[in-house]
Amino acid sequence: MKNILLTGATSGIGEAAAMKFAELGYNLFLTARNPAKAEEVDAEIRSSSPAAQIHWLMGNFAKLEDVRKIANDFIGLGEPLDLLFSNAGLATGKRELSHDGFEMMFAVNHLAPFLLTNLLLEKLCEGEGEARVVLTASAAYKFVNELNVDDLQWQSKFKPMQAYGHSKLANILFTQSLAQKLPERAPRKSMAINCFHPGFVGTGLASDTRTGKIVMGLFRPFIRSGMKGAETGIYLATDPEVHGRMGGYYMDCKQQKLKPHARDMKKAEALWQASAELCGL
Repeated sequence: MKNILLTGATSGIGEAAAMKFAELGYNLFLTARNPAKAEEVDAEIRSSSPAAQIHWLMGNFAKLEDVRKIANDFIGLGEPLDLLFSNAGLATGKRELSHDGFEMMFAVNHLAPFLLTNLLLEKLCEGEGEARVVLTASAAYKFVNELNVDDLQWQSKFKPMQAYGHSKLANILFTQSLAQKLPERAPRKSMAINCFHPGFVGTGLASDTRTGKIVMGLFRPFIRSGMKGAETGIYLATDPEVHGRMGGYYMDCKQQKLKPHARDMKKAEALWQASAELCGL
């Protein structure tokens, strides 16, 4: 039975994915910041998969100390890690700062999964089978034309949609960097590291902000269910044909060609170094 650590499991894509992974017989290690919501989702999963093995890891991804706690709590359980599915994310309508003083979307959407992944690398390399890493990215990376390594925090001319797209571009570049770096640490370990665009999913991602409400209104005819949005992530996590695939960006279970600025490995390396410094690695 494989172990999955899935972040952002209490709504939308994450909740739908958790339901599916329980159905497939995975041991679930799920993150949440709201205990009441975690209990609600836990009951929903068990109602459809009574034999589900579920362990909750509590923490707020807007706090790097909580990200470290989640990683340490998992490591303390002494379990192997077969699959890390980084899905937690948010969108804001104005410039907000995280607990650590970072621009909120950059902190939650990029720095948190960057830190969590790095803290769990040894666990990913320990198991006997193939290790997989899946990140929820977005076609919103096209909202910007480049990664601005000189202003990762959007301290000047903050624009909500572009800042969100910038954080999703960071997800894609991080995926490609990880696909290069992780095999160097465990050259004999079989791995698959990829990210995906879920489509426009009607979750709580941004519905409580003015920007989010506008976007929801514009794209309402194209909104997908949480399960439809999760399909490609589940495919990347479980399908045998993904074996050994590294650094890809997928939509509707098919690899997509990225724009040049999302394949800039010099920017990807600069992002990695800056992120490591911000996270204290």
